[in-house]
Amino acid sequence: MNLNASKDHLFAAPPNAPLHRAGQRSVSNAPQIVVLTPVKNESWILERFLAATSCFADLILIADQNSTDESASIARKFSKVHLLENKSETFNESERQLTLIRKARELVRGRKILLGFDADEILAANATEQLGWQTMLAAKPGTTLYFEKPELYPNPGRCIRWDTPWPIGYVDDGAEHVPRAIHSIRVPRPPGGQRLVLNDIKVLHYSFCRPDAHRAKMRYYSVIENVLGSQPLRRRLRTYKAEAISASFPEPQETPREWLEDWERRGIDMHSIGCEQFYWHDFEVLRQFAKHGTRRFWFDDVWEMDWEECRRVASAKGIIGLPAKQIKTPPKMVGLLRRQFQNLVRRPRTKAR
Repeated sequence: MNLNASKDHLFAAPPNAPLHRAGQRSVSNAPQIVVLTPVKNESWILERFLAATSCFADLILIADQNSTDESASIARKFSKVHLLENKSETFNESERQLTLIRKARELVRGRKILLGFDADEILAANATEQLGWQTMLAAKPGTTLYFEKPELYPNPGRCIRWDTPWPIGYVDDGAEHVPRAIHSIRVPRPPGGQRLVLNDIKVLHYSFCRPDAHRAKMRYYSVIENVLGSQPLRRRLRTYKAEAISASFPEPQETPREWLEDWERRGIDMHSIGCEQFYWHDFEVLRQFAKHGTRRFWFDDVWEMDWEECRRVASAKGIIGLPAKQIKTPPKMVGLLRRQFQNLVRRPRTKAR
């Protein structure tokens, strides 16, 4: 789906909150660009992300949450990076977002734009040449910034495009950020604030380039939402399905060369993708099994993989907090009931007349 003309009704702007479109503006005394990025075991893409992001950002704040790979050492190689250690052992988007925003405001006192990017989200190479970039730099404080976020799939040469823009930037005015513990908007979005849709600035998402890793993340989210009590079972089964890429998604189209080629000219590898047998998300799920027992998660759609083999691999890696006993799959009747309920909740609802 092409987002050349964004639809205003795709997100609910409060009354009297004007929506602006990208246009040419001259900018004097441009604000500093501060990128806010939480990290946990992102060495597969972090060097690419930081190499590209360093070309346009004034400061990159990395909050590393107990990575066991090379993420921290990669981050230290880049002069624009300020590395924060997030020692929390629990999943909490609210806590890490507030930490990043507070540190940005502490380190950069003047005018600034906050961009909340994950490590697998890379600004398109032609973004700073677009009219929207100048519009963003000239936007008033208190403006939330919306961008298109194409999914690169099945490789960076093709992509899936969505109609809905993402709120991942903010022209900072010191407004309070009110996040949620999971699936939270990353930047402030104050009631009544302006909302600026920048159609010509793209943020390229690499998650679908690793379908097995994406599915591991979905299993992890399902288990975390179970533990937090933030989503009932019917919603978890609708949201976190065993298939990584849904057949209902739009057909992939060719990725425009201009999104990648300038990064490649600078020597940044935009195409290699690393895969693993198991991912850190799977090891975290094992820890939840150890804490809460597997029975609690019988009806979550997480049982298509061999958890016992995952436990053996994790144990060989020296990972702590694993279940002490062999992990057995739920009884066949439980799996049958789960699938029947999942089919039921997936059915489209008829509109009330």
